[in-house]
Amino acid sequence: IPSSYTVHGIDVSKYQRLIDWTSVKAMSVDDVRISFAFIKATEGKKLKDTHYERNWEGTQEAGIVRGAYHFYRPNVLPEEQARNFIQTVVLQPGDLPPVLDVEVRGKQPLNHFRGDIKEWLVHVERAYGVKPIIYTGYSFYKDYLEGFFDEYTLWIAHYNVKELQMQRTDRALLSFWQHTDRGVIEGIRGPVDCNIFYGTRKDILKLCIQPKETTQTAKTQR
Repeated sequence: IPSSYTVHGIDVSKYQRLIDWTSVKAMSVDDVRISFAFIKATEGKKLKDTHYERNWEGTQEAGIVRGAYHFYRPNVLPEEQARNFIQTVVLQPGDLPPVLDVEVRGKQPLNHFRGDIKEWLVHVERAYGVKPIIYTGYSFYKDYLEGFFDEYTLWIAHYNVKELQMQRTDRALLSFWQHTDRGVIEGIRGPVDCNIFYGTRKDILKLCIQPKETTQTAKTQR
């Protein structure tokens, strides 16, 4: 586990089976605590992760900052995929923005592929009022996405390296690094993906969906 970072998290799906979220929250190894979790919600047009609701509720009850992700299928209409996610996931203030997990290229022309990704992102932003996060692998980002989605927060997977070979810049809003898929976490049987957040706990809470100001409080703050 990269020890120079203070905010650590995991991402999970049905493959982690039944998770004891209280044990996850209570774990502390070398000052590493799990502060956030991304949970698989949907995939493609119709698939819903069978453990999504249980994990979604469990993270909230344990006091872990939570986010939901959609696994993107390039051969399925982006609008249908966005609908699947929107109908499944209810986000509230304090939750992380929605995540698009893009790691399959498909056979479309590259500009078509990028256009479809953009369409999913736009639909989902419209539904939740917040820009989604893009998750992908380091090489995949370099090959297909770099320079085309500069306004979106990035979550990059890159294993077996001491540091991710990317920096946060105006053209790469890097916020999360998935540094291993073989993490050992109390409360979870078997390996799990582990991540760090580039920033403090205060910073990650700023990235979360904010409560909407009422007209009255907005007036008093002017």
